[in-house]
Amino acid sequence: MADIDRLTSNVSGAIQLTLSRVGALIRGVAVLALLVGSATFATGWWVFDHSSTWLVIGGALCLLPPIAALRGWLMVARTARHAPQLVRDVRALLQTTRNSAAVLIDHDTGQSLVVASKSFRALRIELNERRKELPTLFAGVRAITSAPGLAAIAVLGVLLLGGLGTILLIGGLID
Repeated sequence: MADIDRLTSNVSGAIQLTLSRVGALIRGVAVLALLVGSATFATGWWVFDHSSTWLVIGGALCLLPPIAALRGWLMVARTARHAPQLVRDVRALLQTTRNSAAVLIDHDTGQSLVVASKSFRALRIELNERRKELPTLFAGVRAITSAPGLAAIAVLGVLLLGGLGTILLIGGLID
């Protein structure tokens, strides 16, 4: 029983630490995306003389990266609020069959796979089958694996919006 308590604590702590790191990353990306999107929108609004076309098309383009980042941040924040249930879900998974516990622990080394894993593939497969039984653990792993993708989309959008904003600014200054 002490082994399960120790493993539960280690795995839950690793997941919570990963959630906090991903949350901090995506929060920073969201702020950057909002700043660049706002600056690009304002530049386009100025260059296109307050055009209603820019209001619709430019507004949509400039909102996509911040929305992607905010969606990832909200996913992580919602999951982090339910940390006490995460401990319960990890304990429930560890107390089931050895195959279920194997997705969390490498029994040869005793190390948590949550710490060592890059893709969480085995854990995602197991949790997808048991998402109704372990909702908080499912949501936590989904947030850890989905939020970085949303952050990447936001960063790519920021780069494109930054380039567009620069081109618009140069064109507006030359004109």
